[in-house]
Amino acid sequence: MTTQAPKPNPPSSPLDLPSIEKGKKLTGAEREDFATKVVAAYRTPDRKVTIREICETTNRSYGAIHSLLSEAGATKRGRRRTVASGPVAQ
Repeated sequence: MTTQAPKPNPPSSPLDLPSIEKGKKLTGAEREDFATKVVAAYRTPDRKVTIREICETTNRSYGAIHSLLSEAGATKRGRRRTVASGPVAQ
């Protein structure tokens, strides 16, 4: 029995998200606008954008993007697993 390698993700298209200056604190309307754009990108139906991809595009940390998604009530997806990664430890 042979296992197939997972299919590579389709070529990534650039995300339409602003790049935020490192260390800049977002507050008020600016933060709300940014959160709306991040949630829209994360929920893109034809492509599963990861939190890490959003981080790279926006220059924000994983924790900052994760918090924004949580505050906005976005349902986060589970980790991607491949057949080669083996069983889950319980």
